[in-house]
This record gives sequence, C-alpha cells and structure tokens, in this order.
Amino acid sequence: MRRRQFIKSTAATAALGNVSASAWAIPNSEKYQLQESAAPTDILAACPYCGVGCGTIIKTKNGRITHIVPDKDHPTNRGLQCIKGLTSAEAIYVNRLTKPLVRKDMSDPLRGKVSKTKGSYDLSLFREATWDEAEELVAEQVAEIVKTSGGNSVGLYGSGQLTLEGQYLENIFMKGILGSNTIEANARMCMTSAVTGYIKSLGSDTPPTCYEDVELADMICFWGHNPRGAHPILFWRVADYKSKKNIPTLVVDPRRTGTVMGLEDINPKTSHHFPTINGDISIHNALAHAIVERHPEAVAWDFLKQHTTGWEAYVEEVKKDYRPEDVVDRTKIAPEKIYEVAKLWAEASIAGRKRGNGGVLCIWGIGYNQHLHGQHNTMSLVNLMALTGNVGRPGCGPHSQTGQPNAMGERLTGGLTGRLPFNIGLDDAKHRAWCAEQWGIPQERLDKTAGMQNTGMAVGMMER
Repeated sequence: MRRRQFIKSTAATAALGNVSASAWAIPNSEKYQLQESAAPTDILAACPYCGVGCGTIIKTKNGRITHIVPDKDHPTNRGLQCIKGLTSAEAIYVNRLTKPLVRKDMSDPLRGKVSKTKGSYDLSLFREATWDEAEELVAEQVAEIVKTSGGNSVGLYGSGQLTLEGQYLENIFMKGILGSNTIEANARMCMTSAVTGYIKSLGSDTPPTCYEDVELADMICFWGHNPRGAHPILFWRVADYKSKKNIPTLVVDPRRTGTVMGLEDINPKTSHHFPTINGDISIHNALAHAIVERHPEAVAWDFLKQHTTGWEAYVEEVKKDYRPEDVVDRTKIAPEKIYEVAKLWAEASIAGRKRGNGGVLCIWGIGYNQHLHGQHNTMSLVNLMALTGNVGRPGCGPHSQTGQPNAMGERLTGGLTGRLPFNIGLDDAKHRAWCAEQWGIPQERLDKTAGMQNTGMAVGMMER
C-alpha cells in the first residue's frame, strides 16, 4: 500500500479511535454511511462510570448536553442512578479543548529527539491545529514508525468504556491495518485473574450469570467487594431484594464497609461478615468441608459426576485438611461462624436445585482479582460453587463484577494481544483466514501478526 493511501485510510481511526474504518478495510462500506439528521434532544446511552452499565438518557438543548437522567425502561437500573452517573455531565464543558493542540517542541522518536517541554502542559507550549492537520500529523508519524520499525512497534491501550463498534475498529486498525499484536486493555489487565480463573475452571471467561439472577437467589455473597461504593445500583438491587425476601447475605472483606453496614441495617440476623485477610481460599475450602461432612445432601453428586473432573480429589482434600478448626490461623474466622454459614449455603443450594432456579449467587470485584492469589481465588470459589451445584441455573453462579461496563465487549471483539473477534485466539489459522476475508485484508498480514509478541508493553507504558 502506498504511503499516501495508508494515511488516508487510517488518519481518522488513528486520531480518534472511534470513527469509521477505512473503506478498503470493510467491504461494501458505502452501504453503512451515516446520514445527516437533526440532533436528537434525548440520547440513549450507557453510563461509563462503573461496570454495572446503567441505562442513561442524555438530555440536550441546542446541541449541548444539559443533564443526565436514568432510563426507567432499562433492565439493569430500572429508573435508578447513583450520584456518579447523575452528575457525569457536569464536567463536559469545563476546561475542555475545542481544537487540537500540537506541541511546538514536538518529540521525534525516530530521530532521537525528545521534547524539552515533555511533561509540561502549559497552553503556551502548544499551537492550535485543524482537525485535518492533526489527523494527518498522527497518521504520518504512525506510518513512518511502521515503515521503520514494523507494525508491532505501535501499541494501543483500549478500554471497557468504549462501545463494541469502537473496540472492533481498534482491533481492525491494529491487527488488520498496522499488523500489530501490541494491543491491550484494562478489560484484561484488571480482570486477568478472573478471566484465567474462569477459563481454567469453566472453559470460558464469560460469567455464567446476569443481574436478573439477583432476584432469584436464595443467598448472596460478596467476596472482596464493596458494591455500595463501587457498584451502587447492584447493591441497591440486592438490598431491595433482601428487604423483601430476607435472604441471608455474606460479605467477606477485611473492612467493615458500607455494604456490610447497609445489609445489617436491613436485618443483622441474616447478614454475615467475615473480616478475613488473605484467608479467602481457606474459607472456601472450610465451607466445603463443613458441607461435605455435615450437609452431604447439599452436594451435587450427579452434577459433579456428569460435568466435572477431579472432584474426587477435591472432596478428599477438603475433608482431610480443611476443618474450620484447623484453618482458623488463616481465616481468622471462628469455626462456629463457618459452620453457620455452611448450613445457610447448603439450605440455599438445596432450595434452588429443587425449584429449578435460585441457590447461591457469589459476586466479587476487582480487589478480589488484583490479589496475591487472584486467579486461585476464582478457581477455588468456582470449585465450591460446583460442589454444591450452583452453576448453570438461573439465580446462582460465580459472578465477577467488572470495573467498566463493556469490559466483556473488549474481549468479545478481540481487542487484546493474541485475540480476534468472538474472543478466539489469533493462533487459530482457520479463524484468521475468516477474519482476513471479512476485513478485506491479505491473510498473510494476520498470519505474520500472529507470530508477534511485545511482553514489555505494560511496563513500557508505565515507564513513559
């Protein structure tokens, strides 16, 4: 491809990351050109703040955003919204750039020139530029870097706050156009423990749960998670359901958080708190021990035999080494409290299994993942859920709550190192060929990209 053609094809995508891909990259793209129309006054959107993904209505007047209101018809928040989402419009027109700025003393990494003003953002150090000039400038530099050092020398860090379309386009741009495998996102960086734990235990990183499971559960547990502060709408749904059905709840967190206090305010007798520090896996296994020994009717023996492997060794190990009395040095939880919660867990599991929906729903947050043994936290919890048959049924399951609303979308579209759309590995030759055909690019480019690595990307970003 000629340099000028490259610039024209990638300028907008390189500069903005969320506009249409080049015409040559998407067959028959003329069919999908946007038509101009009058600006709407109400715009449906997803709140970008946390991982809940509340439905939001952006109110506008004369082409400007005025305020945010919750969407009463959205199935997630049902007309509720926390203060973070409600005030999200306040910063939009405060100290915002209206034109692209170019540093007067701009770095030129290919020639070893580092800007003397790098790290300073005083407006006097910049000059205004047009959008066309800025796009051309970025595309020129990217093209020259690719020509000199190869596509893998250009990196991109994505986000779970992008739309699916934006995530899909950034993957086309990096792997399909530049031939770069240096692409990551917090959709994996902050979720690696849950993702790999899910894959190792369930075979897929897709959580086998949804928000509707909350109102079907017989017991809800939060592991290393303070949703009252981090995911308020999720907490409100759980609190509302608890106030109506008086279900037992468990919070495992070294702190006495707002979540703990909020659930206790509803009913302290059915609200349990394990203030452990790094004792989570021992708690999982101690609960498993108590259930196997004292409530064997709660063990899903048929499920284990039909759908799992290694369960015999797991059961034998928890029976032998995880009596609550023997692991109190790690859990810091009184054995009688473990036995009490194990009884509630067993009762909820049996009730859900008999009814065909419900059981135990376990939810954890980012803190549980970014942990000394985050992956094993997930795997150990899934073991306990499988032991009691709390997988694959409405109203129960292991639910990893993300920090951003479209983190799963980033993985689904393949916007990560070594992945392609539908979260299939870049090492899958058949899928590479299919993607190359859909993207309208030479298959050889994707084949070459599949062999590239850049393991120092994350550290390199932080160092710069």
